[in-house]
Amino acid sequence: FQDVDGVQYTLIKQLTGEHNSVYVVGDPDQTIYTWRGADVNIILNFERDFSPCETVVLSENYRSTPAILRGANSLIKNNKYRVDKDLFTNKAPAEVITHVSCPSEDQESAWIAQKVKQLHNEGKSYMDMAILYRSNYISRALEKGLRDFHIPYVIYGGVRFYDRLEVKDTLSYLRMITHNDDLAFLRIINQPRRGLGDKTLEVIRIGARQKELTMYEFIKLGPLFSGKIQKTLDNFILMIEKWKDKTPHMTLDKVLEMVLDDSGIRGMLQENNETDRIENLKELINDIMDFIDRYPEADLTEYLQMVSLYGDKAEVLQGEFIQLMTVHAAKGLEFDIVILASMSEGIFPNERSISEGRQGIEEERRLAYVAMTRAKQKLYLTESQGFSYVLSRPKTRSRFISEIDENTIEHIGLSSGEKKERNLSAITILSGDDVRDRLTKKEAIKIKKGDIVVHVAFGEGVVIAIQEDLAEIAFNFPHGIKRIVASHPSLSKKGGVS
Repeated sequence: FQDVDGVQYTLIKQLTGEHNSVYVVGDPDQTIYTWRGADVNIILNFERDFSPCETVVLSENYRSTPAILRGANSLIKNNKYRVDKDLFTNKAPAEVITHVSCPSEDQESAWIAQKVKQLHNEGKSYMDMAILYRSNYISRALEKGLRDFHIPYVIYGGVRFYDRLEVKDTLSYLRMITHNDDLAFLRIINQPRRGLGDKTLEVIRIGARQKELTMYEFIKLGPLFSGKIQKTLDNFILMIEKWKDKTPHMTLDKVLEMVLDDSGIRGMLQENNETDRIENLKELINDIMDFIDRYPEADLTEYLQMVSLYGDKAEVLQGEFIQLMTVHAAKGLEFDIVILASMSEGIFPNERSISEGRQGIEEERRLAYVAMTRAKQKLYLTESQGFSYVLSRPKTRSRFISEIDENTIEHIGLSSGEKKERNLSAITILSGDDVRDRLTKKEAIKIKKGDIVVHVAFGEGVVIAIQEDLAEIAFNFPHGIKRIVASHPSLSKKGGVS
């Protein structure tokens, strides 16, 4: 009942008649669909509107452990407009909530993937675990982490990041710079709409086949049509050729920005107020900036190669798999283990809700409450530092984490001075994926990917990539990922010498 809107409520009142005979079930702490018209005040004012009214509070929870329940209760108590109630459980005490703070988004996704793999190796089914997040674009880094560790996954109620329409369209535009292939051409020639019909494209397709050229190479040969159609093709060619000329002299993030602006994709989405799809494009910029940081000498072709590897269609999943989903999609579901990822201010609670003031924040807090209470046995909350292009600023920890009762939560990997601090170890990327292998230029002498190494200042780490004579090494927190000359005397292989 907490999700009804004003029209539905009016209909209910008309149907009940003068006797006010109605029975409803609902939880105002789970009103999370105001963006769809739901109004939390409807259930909060129900007793007044249907007086006299008897309210029965069902306080016992049969799903979550005491720590999870007390933590969720302590969070939702920060909402002013709610029915005061304390859920309890008769389940035996179990582990507290674990909050993990990571130095970077990459390390957050690697920690999550390693934890999932560890739990699976200990006998927990992937089907009993779920990774939740506030917004769809968050899945990008999580998917890459799971792919690195060869963990089967599905996006519940959605599609994978690199398969989303606006992402595929943008990547196809980038492929026009490097490959000119027909698949990319056909995908974007009318995206956004340019008024080129099927007959026009068929003429181009047949002509290109006859001359054994790509369709783009064929339209460059000269005028094929008259009037508006030819003008449209000429403008398209000018745009692509401009990109080809400028790309060698620009950083990859600037190339992507140029493509988003010139192609009209970003403008089209902004005009239609498609916020989620715009966030996916911003996250694609995050993706390419992360790639630049890891591989400063790599070019656009190598970035697209990386994307093709991560974006490869997975085999049909016939066995078990872990589910990734937004918190809204998770409502009504439950899992033994829940990982609530990317708990950063501006992400959860999100920017739009923060700008709305108390009402928006309270809805986000209810959403966090729903997320936490999906967990039956163990709950992890993760977040990371670093710059977010979506937020246009460095990330900071969500206020919701500090609102959770300290007796119900432990903190891992926090800066000095935080309560219940434990060292964040095991942020080592041990995967055997071939993405970084294929980007490797040349292996440094005696050090290869996967080696355990020891640095005199940073301690033990794992080599996660080699680029020329530079080794990229993931060290234990707080050092994170470092790039070090592989032959440097400060570095040695564990159990031997470099």
